[in-house]
Amino acid sequence: MSSELSDLDLIKNLQNQVDIQNSLIELVDRHSGIYLDMVNNYASPNNPFIDYNELIQDKEYKIYDAAIKYDPDRGAKFSTYLGNETKWMCLNLYNRNKRRPAFQSEYIENMPESNNMEDDTISDSIRQDLFNKVLSIIKQHPDKRVEKIFEMRYIVGTKNKVMPWKQIGDHMNLSIQGCINIHNSAVEHVQQELVEEL
Repeated sequence: MSSELSDLDLIKNLQNQVDIQNSLIELVDRHSGIYLDMVNNYASPNNPFIDYNELIQDKEYKIYDAAIKYDPDRGAKFSTYLGNETKWMCLNLYNRNKRRPAFQSEYIENMPESNNMEDDTISDSIRQDLFNKVLSIIKQHPDKRVEKIFEMRYIVGTKNKVMPWKQIGDHMNLSIQGCINIHNSAVEHVQQELVEEL
């Protein structure tokens, strides 16, 4: 049973795509408190530059993402790593959203043409052009769920911000992990298409 495994075993399961759902549920059960404490310390429901509710609703995804990136060889326990990642995520969100409009999504910031450029040097027109290219590729994707997931995540959103994975999963009748897997596979496809255009 997942409850009998160590944090490191659960994380290895996630990183190796083994028993993902049960391992993630157990890891979330163990570390939700740390995540929520850090969000409450570095964000607040009334902060105009951070969508507090989105951070709470995206808790499972944020813990999953931290587990995927976690490297035990660096010497920190997962709980410490998760706490630090959550803290810096909140601070970065505050600083980024304070400086520029919220429509510049997390997705566009990670596109190849945006890499290695300072945030303030990327004009809105460049971002919009890139976003339009991405949408065009997504609309032609053979898996029609991809277009719906991207539409909900980046276009519909909530309060002009990305829609939480849990809300998308509920609408699509998929698990959070299932939505993330479809999304990430599509991201690789889009990035490859963009690289070929460059």
